Amino acid sequence: MRTQEIYFLNQQALCVFPDKRSNLPQAISELWLDDNYPVIVLIGGEIDEKQAVVTRQAIQTISRIAEDMNALVICGGTDMGVMAEIGEIRSQNRYKFPLVGITLESWATWPGGPQSTKFLWWGQERIQLESHHSHFILVPGSQFGDESPWIVDAASCLSKGRKSVTILINGGDVSRKDIELSLENGRPVIALSHTGRLADELAAQPNRHKLVTVVPANAEQRIVEVVQAALSVDERSDVTMSLVDLLLMEAFAKVRPAVETTWSEVEEN
Repeated sequence: MRTQEIYFLNQQALCVFPDKRSNLPQAISELWLDDNYPVIVLIGGEIDEKQAVVTRQAIQTISRIAEDMNALVICGGTDMGVMAEIGEIRSQNRYKFPLVGITLESWATWPGGPQSTKFLWWGQERIQLESHHSHFILVPGSQFGDESPWIVDAASCLSKGRKSVTILINGGDVSRKDIELSLENGRPVIALSHTGRLADELAAQPNRHKLVTVVPANAEQRIVEVVQAALSVDERSDVTMSLVDLLLMEAFAKVRPAVETTWSEVEEN
């Protein structure tokens, strides 16, 4: 599998080019990433100018949560919209959480990268990768949304033994596909309302999927609580089960002699 160091102005990022989704575990290994992260999948598109302030505040909150929880963030990785914003915030705050961009190889470029526009139907330029991401997975495909299954599968591969959540900001048709795939995989979705388009559409729906939670983008503490709840492994449950097991073992140890005596008497008779 091909790997490449991408050199941006102020940092370098490791990039891998898998050719099929079954190669994702190998790709993650090539990126020197673990497979035991809490994972945030950040989806959405351009930032609505009318909602820009609240949207950027929400992305600040998400970035801080990722840093505090040692979570890994997956997004589209290009230098636009919410993807550019979280990259900038990660850099400005010197956060260390892994930020993995997953997009189509045929669309993307980077310093010293490909410039051919042969397969581009929308314009004359490839889309630049955002320069503050730590890792990239560039995948095959030619249409908007072809990367969505890769994002969903990568989140599953990277969060083995942990939890993951999809967070929607704004969003359109591709984000709708991302959500459908997340729900199919049992991954909860948090839609941040007041960010425009799809997020606000979901907020207005009276009967949403049980795994979809709507939180106002300006409700910082509520965002923290909901995301932390979605990502936190319920260690108390594990502890509780361990205590229950211990108590049962102790109880059985106390009654075992009597049980064995009774069974011996039954056998003698």
